[in-house]
Amino acid sequence: MKEKTKINKPDDSQENWKKTLPLGEELGTKEEEVLFPLEKIETSLPVQGRNRFSLFRIGLLLILLTGVFFLGFATQPEVLKQLLGEGKQWVDVGMEKAKPLGNKVYEKTEEMVNKIHAKKQAPKLAETKSGDKKEEPGRKIKFWRAPMTPGFVSDRPGKSPMGMDLIPVYEGDSEDGVSINPTMTQNIGVKTKVVKSMSLSREIRTVGRLTYDERLVHHIHTKYGGWVEKLYVDFTGQEVNKNDVLLEIYSPELVSTQEELILALKYQETLKNSIFAEISRGAQGLVDSTLRRLELFDVPQHQVDELIETKKVAKTLHIHSPVKGFVLKKNALHGMHVKPGMNLYMIADLSNIWLIADIYEYEVPWIKLGQEAEMTLSYFPGNKFKGKVTFIDPVLDPESRTLKVRIEFPNPNWQLKPEMYANVTLKSEVTKKTIAVPEEAVIYTGEKTMAMIQKRSGGFESRELKLGVKTQGYVQVLSGLKAGEKVVTSSTFLIDSESRLKEAMEKMDNKKVEMKMPVKKSENMKLILKEKQGGQ
Repeated sequence: MKEKTKINKPDDSQENWKKTLPLGEELGTKEEEVLFPLEKIETSLPVQGRNRFSLFRIGLLLILLTGVFFLGFATQPEVLKQLLGEGKQWVDVGMEKAKPLGNKVYEKTEEMVNKIHAKKQAPKLAETKSGDKKEEPGRKIKFWRAPMTPGFVSDRPGKSPMGMDLIPVYEGDSEDGVSINPTMTQNIGVKTKVVKSMSLSREIRTVGRLTYDERLVHHIHTKYGGWVEKLYVDFTGQEVNKNDVLLEIYSPELVSTQEELILALKYQETLKNSIFAEISRGAQGLVDSTLRRLELFDVPQHQVDELIETKKVAKTLHIHSPVKGFVLKKNALHGMHVKPGMNLYMIADLSNIWLIADIYEYEVPWIKLGQEAEMTLSYFPGNKFKGKVTFIDPVLDPESRTLKVRIEFPNPNWQLKPEMYANVTLKSEVTKKTIAVPEEAVIYTGEKTMAMIQKRSGGFESRELKLGVKTQGYVQVLSGLKAGEKVVTSSTFLIDSESRLKEAMEKMDNKKVEMKMPVKKSENMKLILKEKQGGQ
């Protein structure tokens, strides 16, 4: 039963009451109904007790439902399968009915995205030389190109990758390239330099190792067999002079040849007054043939003269040094048996010496045969030795990637020794005047070498170059530039704020590139939705 509680007005005046309760005054409501008496609210259960009681009932209900599920659906899976199938059908029906609404939402979203893309425009940093964005009637359009992306061209109008309108290029237009506002040119750090014709030379500094001249190395061997009777040069490294006796050798073959010579001399003496001229000539021929045999055996001339004079056979014969030098190898031993062709000594002449230097690949074009070289050694401070390049190895060293260059130096006093390390300077010949540009002006794209040229009108264009040698910070230009033209030398030159110079150069060619517009997000959304519809 409802109880009514009367609300008395405050002691204020009637006007104040109306101001504080205008709505109640207007409706005439002066009493307020109370559905629950205050006494019952006060005597109800505490909040914490009620919560515990409610949680207990909920847990009990979950236990009962679990038991019903296991007793019912778990024992009869076909019933559960049927219910799931019906649920899937309801979901499919709901999706089918919601499809028209989803399409409308998609179309509205696509319309909003297109409006946003249409409003976006990139800031204008540069213009093409023509400066026209509209088609000119009566002129034939060659292609369309982007004002801010050098090299991006298309055969139809559209948008550039930066969102700007493509600009038509007409047949007969002689001006090419991109023009940039002078203020912007200064801001982005464009620097140019005038192309000049200049003489180029290069000074190559490298190190090398001294070695003996292979052409002045002599091998001492015999042309007959025998035994070593005495050694005069008996250790490696010993210095010898020309015609010094190296060893004495006994050879039965040489002894018999000496006896034949003595016998031939006797016959010649006996038959020299013969009335038969042929007999006299025969005796002389026998002497000559025996002398020739001794000569071929390398018997020293002084021993042959002694044999002719004394008519006595020498047991041993000498082997002499053919040059002045030092012994590199010694194989002869006292008393050893010697066979024909056996190498007994190896003697090197140091009157001329080689230096083997390493030259890097990029320095090879500056090396020529006959080129002068200057050598210095730490062993002889202040001394400089002059030489010439006599050989350039045709094959590079696969490990060091360097080329071996041989330089010859005269060594009359034997100051220079093999295996010494030396510093060498090669001075290349001064080339005739040729076109050259600073190295920083050249751009390597991987396929081409390019340079950015500033035109007289103030615009810029790219140009392919054919390069020669490099030296002293300059590169020789064989074709592509003329003296008096200006090339861009600053490495930070940009066509726009998002493009590096090298990327721009890679695109600057005369081939047309098919324009590929960026895919909008809306197109991706549409494609995904169509795939889902097709799957259903």
